[in-house]
Amino acid sequence: MELRDWAIRILSADSLEEKLLSPDILTDVTPGDALIWDLPTRPANMGFRRHSHEEKLPPLHDLGSADNRAICLHRFAGHELLAVEIMAYTLLAFPEAPKHFRKGLANTLREEQGHVHLYMQRLCEMGVSFGDLPLYRHFWAYTPFMKTPGQYVSIMSLTFEMANLDFAPMYGKTFARAGDLASAALMEQIFKDELSHVSFGWQWLRKYFPEEKDLWSIWKEQLPPRMLPKRAKGFIYYPENRRLAGLPEEWIVNLKKA
Repeated sequence: MELRDWAIRILSADSLEEKLLSPDILTDVTPGDALIWDLPTRPANMGFRRHSHEEKLPPLHDLGSADNRAICLHRFAGHELLAVEIMAYTLLAFPEAPKHFRKGLANTLREEQGHVHLYMQRLCEMGVSFGDLPLYRHFWAYTPFMKTPGQYVSIMSLTFEMANLDFAPMYGKTFARAGDLASAALMEQIFKDELSHVSFGWQWLRKYFPEEKDLWSIWKEQLPPRMLPKRAKGFIYYPENRRLAGLPEEWIVNLKKA
């Protein structure tokens, strides 16, 4: 299947089966013209809800409750589905991007589909179906600011996915303390994959701005208005995880101060 057809199929799908379709063979012979997608089609029970203050995630100290852990996992599954859709959006928006970029993005999309499956399996074990709880627009609201591949990697790979280098281990350790080793192992798998996703973003930021020495400033310039660098980290900061992803020490120090 062509990458373009796959991306259209994901964004227009009204079932999870279609959104999570992962063909054995993907080609990129005819990427076509740029296509900007307004909103993804969703299954009937998975449309975007308006986020209210009352629907914030339970705090870490309340995650001894299995119900609260399920709320967190459901929200994280929603983030992964959004990532699938945003990556499909990016394949359509930038048909002229280098083939290696599009191939790497497609591989990342497949991993995000796998993450949705992992969350769905764990939620099922906890007596919850994906779609039982509200899902939000969140990351999708930033697609209008992804006008170049450099902006995509700055917003998605080096901000939202980089923040997961803190959130995944933070929640994983909390789940383990609650005795939920299955959920902790799931977060460990998510973390390992996010390392490669952040590394992908860093490598392509360098390729898109090869003459720039101050990539920290370039990254900040690519971010939307009012998106601050602190969005790229959690409230517990793990600098060593950025080193594992290949980021330079100066970047790691700057982010700690952000």
